[in-house]
Amino acid sequence: MDKLNSISLFIKAAQYLSFSEVARQRGMSPSSVSRAISQLEESLGTRLFNRTTRKITLTEEGLAFYKHCDRILTELEEAELQLSRSRSHPSGTLRLDLNMSLGRLHIVPALPQLLKSYPDLKLDVSLSDRTVNLVESGIDAVVRVGSIPDSRLMMRRLATVRFVVCAAPEYFDLYGIPKTPQDLLQHNCINFVYPQTRRVFEWIFKIDKQTFHFPVAGNFNLDNAEAHLEAAIAGVGIIQELKFIVAPAIAQGKLVPILEAYAPEGEPITVLYPQKRYLSAKVRVFLDFMQELMVKLKDNDIVE
Repeated sequence: MDKLNSISLFIKAAQYLSFSEVARQRGMSPSSVSRAISQLEESLGTRLFNRTTRKITLTEEGLAFYKHCDRILTELEEAELQLSRSRSHPSGTLRLDLNMSLGRLHIVPALPQLLKSYPDLKLDVSLSDRTVNLVESGIDAVVRVGSIPDSRLMMRRLATVRFVVCAAPEYFDLYGIPKTPQDLLQHNCINFVYPQTRRVFEWIFKIDKQTFHFPVAGNFNLDNAEAHLEAAIAGVGIIQELKFIVAPAIAQGKLVPILEAYAPEGEPITVLYPQKRYLSAKVRVFLDFMQELMVKLKDNDIVE
């Protein structure tokens, strides 16, 4: 029998001054309890109990050992209770890294509700589209849009978002409405440039169940999604953007969607978090929060 278990039996025996009572509570025989404590005494080189045929009493050394063991056991129980509470009650700092546009437009405005629901939670939020090493950075979860290449992280897919081609109604009044992707070659298209690589995003369309990348051209390139949106609203040209970025402007009549019959498959919205045997309460409630947020966005036809 291991020493920790023997110490646990000793503490109970010291409390009840009865091997029989400890045996009854633990489902053991009194002789097994007595043998375990004798082995503990032998390993310590000290007699812990005075034994007679009628009763047991603690020796002076046994009493001192009991006081130390009882304090340590109490601290262990308190530590276990604290861990149990942290698993069931979210607390501490939740570190998040959110997709730049989805985070600013839709997630961050909803996060105060998460804090209201869990007042012991603190948030440390960054907005980026970079590749993040969660373990090295101490980040609890990231939210990304698009395919995730061969990740060793746990992933929860939340929703799908489509690309939308659109422009201001004033632009279409001046230059007409393209009827096919090829018609875009006759229009001013505002390209998005990936900030990290400076690569121009090639527009995507689906024709006869096949997906095509379609390069377009114009006189204005931007590397920020919201600036991309503002340029389109200003009437500079046509853009292809994710729906969660342009949906509010479309709903307000500032932009008009076109070429919807050629819309490609959507991009996944995913939460990633480190693989752990036990999911912390703070990450668990964030996953639930994101799931509920996506339901609201689906109801508003922003994601699918």
